[in-house]
Amino acid sequence: MDTNPKHTYVLIAGAWFGGWVWRDVIPGLRNLGHAVTAPTLTGLGERRHNGTDDTDLSTHIDDVIAHIEMEGLQSVTLVGWSYGGMVVTGVTAKIPDKIKSLIYLDAYVPEDGKALVDYAPANLRAKVDMFMNERESIPPFPLDVFGETAQSVVEFVTPRLTVQPWRTFYEPVQARIPPQDISIAYVYCSGYQPLFTEFYEKFKDDPRVRTAVIDTGHLCMLSTPLKTIEILAELA
Repeated sequence: MDTNPKHTYVLIAGAWFGGWVWRDVIPGLRNLGHAVTAPTLTGLGERRHNGTDDTDLSTHIDDVIAHIEMEGLQSVTLVGWSYGGMVVTGVTAKIPDKIKSLIYLDAYVPEDGKALVDYAPANLRAKVDMFMNERESIPPFPLDVFGETAQSVVEFVTPRLTVQPWRTFYEPVQARIPPQDISIAYVYCSGYQPLFTEFYEKFKDDPRVRTAVIDTGHLCMLSTPLKTIEILAELA
């Protein structure tokens, strides 16, 4: 890792995805002189064999905290995509002294005591409730739900998706208002039937939150990696 990076990014993927989803963004940010890591959360990606029935949101928050501490990272630009917004909110509440900036990338921005399912549309909530009632992991949603139909992306993503530990969607997060010295940004993907409009609408007029819009589907790091890299670099 660069001993004198411009910024230090920790990229957190969403449900069903691992650190592999950042394959195009990581080298792009590194080429700009930044340090970048993308830890995969317990039970997902290459860590799919580590998940248990007890894996929950706290497990994933602890994954990221342990990663930051073991790598000795300071002044972190913490990026949470999709479900990853739940995770980075919890991380920032616990170790605000390690975080320099917080970027929500088409992501959930939960209030204190809220779980992901509290923000789910009724039709999606009904689907995940079925798995919760059976105490079963939640299979990935079809990619077209997220506005992704490009064959190259679908072929790359589909075999790498894993089931999501059900408790991660149901555990409430501990959220705190970040200290004023932590900058906050929200990036909204507008090119599909969006799931995160309410968060963008909430933050676009907030003087503390910088916002950006990418006209693409939810998987912006794969569909428009150059634009995603550009915006992440601007908002760090």
